[in-house]
Amino acid sequence: MKVLDVAKAVGGTLRGRGDLETVRVCTDSRLVLEGDLFVALKGSRFDGHDFIGEAFSRGAVCAVSERDTDPPEGKALIKVQDTLEALRRLAVFKRSAFSGTVVGITGSAGKTTTKELTAYLLSEVGPTYRSYGNLNSQIGVPLVLANMPPQVKFAVIEMGASRLGEMGRLVSMVGPKIRVLTALGEEHLEGFRGMEGVVKENGEIFRDFSREDFAVLPAYAVRLYDLPRGRFVTFGEGGDLRAEEVRLTESGTEFTFRGEKFRVPVLSLGIVDNVLASFGVLTALGYDPRDFRERVQGFRGVEGRMRLLDFGEFRVIDDTYNANPPSVKNALLTLAGLETRSRKIAVLGDMLELGPYSEELHREIGSFSADIPIDLVIFYGRQMMYAHEERLRRGARSLHFLSMDDLVDALLKWACCKNIILLKGSRGMGMERILDRLRELKGYER
Repeated sequence: MKVLDVAKAVGGTLRGRGDLETVRVCTDSRLVLEGDLFVALKGSRFDGHDFIGEAFSRGAVCAVSERDTDPPEGKALIKVQDTLEALRRLAVFKRSAFSGTVVGITGSAGKTTTKELTAYLLSEVGPTYRSYGNLNSQIGVPLVLANMPPQVKFAVIEMGASRLGEMGRLVSMVGPKIRVLTALGEEHLEGFRGMEGVVKENGEIFRDFSREDFAVLPAYAVRLYDLPRGRFVTFGEGGDLRAEEVRLTESGTEFTFRGEKFRVPVLSLGIVDNVLASFGVLTALGYDPRDFRERVQGFRGVEGRMRLLDFGEFRVIDDTYNANPPSVKNALLTLAGLETRSRKIAVLGDMLELGPYSEELHREIGSFSADIPIDLVIFYGRQMMYAHEERLRRGARSLHFLSMDDLVDALLKWACCKNIILLKGSRGMGMERILDRLRELKGYER
């Protein structure tokens, strides 16, 4: 896209050369490559305008800036009033020029895995673009759209929100033709002001739903939204797309779908619903999901999300990326349901952003963990003290730590004998540091 066309799309004033061709849009000066368009965003900790010079030196051909300065010789600068709004305008421009099918995905749990799996399956039938990294926010989504190549057949876009009003803005930009809701559960209750807010905000995925659009959602959620008959498919228990004979083994998750056996090499009960949601997308596009059986078997999952790591002496289920009540329950049920003679240990960090519901929901996790066959739960963090109290009250084995070093010292006693250790907690708890310590102290074989 030429610089002059970018300036028109964002409504900015061009300084320098308008004939330059931009290769990619970037908002992090450290990641700028030759030919990039650098958008200088203001953050809570950094101001991108302070790094415009660095972006140019790394190869950016143009910068979008709120500061009225001259670009280096042979390059360009586009002056705008608001760089984030300029990024959004560029995203809308790129979306309006896109003729392929856009799949939008949101939900309380399983968004990223469903996005990755859907894109992985669709790439079997045509060129596919997807959200990369964890870019599902008010900045991430427009950046993903701004970099969307026009020639692909499918674009799979993940959308996330943590406050009321955010999802509608994203959906308006993305304009998905197939709209996927993965799950509803307790998440970001501080920003959503309770479960009613969760239902409402996630339901914005169906905003401005047209007769050409199609929805994919859990069977339990269909009664909550007014969707036109014949324009949606449901999955899960009681849904149109269902899995039967689900088994959890150390090689992955197995299930039967419409009479055929499927296996995905990801150890998670949640992966079943993720697969079914992706099958909903395939169904909406006129494909038979059973034709993708071998493709499903090749999916390797997403780092930090229910990945089984073999340390030789013991194994770790790495689910450190994030946590909320429904995803913690899913992880615990997965660990408990695993067909193995090994002892099962869960290490759980605080679930954050639950506001006034935090104590109640952490106590609920403690009770829940005591009712399923898990040998030991090690709780970490101030909020998980409540879970620890509930698990002890029910007579189940439990430990609690506020220090990660003390936790690791205790955990090392269980890092043996082919034991299976689940690691999970909210992003802010840094649970991946426990995994790093185990790698450092014990080594990692595969």
